[in-house]
Amino acid sequence: MKMSEPDQQEFIATVQKEGSFTFVAIPFSPREVWGARPRYPVSGTINDIPVRGTLGALGQDYFLRLAATWLRDSGIEVGTEVTVRLSIAEPRLSSSNME
Repeated sequence: MKMSEPDQQEFIATVQKEGSFTFVAIPFSPREVWGARPRYPVSGTINDIPVRGTLGALGQDYFLRLAATWLRDSGIEVGTEVTVRLSIAEPRLSSSNME
Protein backbone atom coordinates (compact mmCIF):
# COMPACT_ATOMS: atom_id res chain seq x y z
CA MET A 1 0.00 0.00 0.00
CA LYS A 2 1.39 3.37 -1.02
CA MET A 3 1.83 5.91 1.76
CA SER A 4 0.62 9.44 1.15
CA GLU A 5 3.21 11.62 -0.49
CA PRO A 6 4.91 14.25 1.65
CA ASP A 7 3.74 17.08 -0.59
CA GLN A 8 0.11 15.92 -0.66
CA GLN A 9 -2.41 18.49 0.50
CA GLU A 10 -5.81 17.46 1.85
CA PHE A 11 -8.68 19.89 2.39
CA ILE A 12 -12.45 20.27 2.33
CA ALA A 13 -13.87 22.43 -0.46
CA THR A 14 -17.22 23.21 -2.03
CA VAL A 15 -17.66 22.68 -5.76
CA GLN A 16 -18.40 26.14 -7.19
CA LYS A 17 -19.61 27.45 -10.53
CA GLU A 18 -19.29 30.81 -12.24
CA GLY A 19 -20.80 30.90 -15.72
CA SER A 20 -19.77 27.66 -17.43
CA PHE A 21 -16.68 27.42 -15.21
CA THR A 22 -16.86 24.75 -12.45
CA PHE A 23 -14.03 24.52 -9.92
CA VAL A 24 -12.81 23.98 -6.37
CA ALA A 25 -10.89 26.80 -4.69
CA ILE A 26 -7.40 25.97 -3.38
CA PRO A 27 -7.14 27.16 0.26
CA PHE A 28 -3.34 27.31 0.35
CA SER A 29 -0.53 28.93 -1.61
CA PRO A 30 0.95 26.43 -4.09
CA ARG A 31 4.07 28.61 -4.18
CA GLU A 32 4.59 28.15 -0.42
CA VAL A 33 3.83 24.41 -0.48
CA TRP A 34 5.44 23.29 -3.76
CA GLY A 35 7.82 26.15 -4.54
CA ALA A 36 7.74 28.76 -7.30
CA ARG A 37 6.80 27.30 -10.68
CA PRO A 38 5.35 28.73 -13.87
CA ARG A 39 2.47 26.21 -13.64
CA TYR A 40 1.16 23.74 -11.07
CA PRO A 41 0.11 20.44 -12.69
CA VAL A 42 -1.65 18.38 -10.03
CA SER A 43 -3.10 14.92 -9.59
CA GLY A 44 -5.06 13.37 -6.78
CA THR A 45 -8.64 12.66 -5.81
CA ILE A 46 -11.90 14.43 -5.07
CA ASN A 47 -14.09 12.23 -2.86
CA ASP A 48 -11.73 9.36 -3.80
CA ILE A 49 -12.38 9.86 -7.54
CA PRO A 50 -9.14 10.40 -9.51
CA VAL A 51 -8.62 13.90 -10.85
CA ARG A 52 -5.80 15.57 -12.78
CA GLY A 53 -5.33 19.10 -14.04
CA THR A 54 -3.37 22.32 -13.81
CA LEU A 55 -4.19 24.92 -11.18
CA GLY A 56 -5.51 28.20 -12.49
CA ALA A 57 -4.86 31.53 -10.79
CA LEU A 58 -6.91 34.66 -10.33
CA GLY A 59 -4.71 37.19 -8.59
CA GLN A 60 -3.36 35.43 -5.49
CA ASP A 61 -6.19 32.85 -5.48
CA TYR A 62 -5.76 29.42 -7.04
CA PHE A 63 -8.40 26.96 -8.22
CA LEU A 64 -8.74 23.59 -9.95
CA ARG A 65 -11.15 23.65 -12.86
CA LEU A 66 -13.37 20.57 -13.18
CA ALA A 67 -14.28 19.38 -16.66
CA ALA A 68 -17.95 18.81 -17.49
CA THR A 69 -17.25 15.16 -18.38
CA TRP A 70 -15.46 14.61 -15.05
CA LEU A 71 -18.41 16.12 -13.17
CA ARG A 72 -20.92 14.01 -15.09
CA ASP A 73 -18.93 10.80 -14.60
CA SER A 74 -18.27 11.51 -10.90
CA GLY A 75 -21.87 12.36 -10.03
CA ILE A 76 -20.62 15.31 -7.96
CA GLU A 77 -22.78 18.41 -8.26
CA VAL A 78 -22.16 22.13 -7.80
CA GLY A 79 -22.58 23.04 -4.13
CA THR A 80 -21.34 19.67 -2.88
CA GLU A 81 -18.76 19.71 -0.09
CA VAL A 82 -15.90 17.42 -1.10
CA THR A 83 -12.62 16.07 0.29
CA VAL A 84 -9.76 17.01 -2.01
CA ARG A 85 -6.29 15.41 -1.97
CA LEU A 86 -3.76 16.90 -4.37
CA SER A 87 -0.07 16.45 -5.08
CA ILE A 88 2.12 18.17 -7.61
CA ALA A 89 2.16 15.98 -10.72
CA GLU A 90 5.19 15.26 -12.79
CA PRO A 91 4.71 16.13 -16.46
CA ARG A 92 3.46 13.17 -18.48
CA LEU A 93 6.41 13.50 -20.84
CA SER A 94 9.82 13.85 -19.27
CA SER A 95 13.40 13.79 -20.43
CA SER A 96 14.28 11.04 -17.95
CA ASN A 97 14.53 7.44 -19.09
CA MET A 98 11.15 5.79 -19.36
CA GLU A 99 11.15 2.21 -18.10
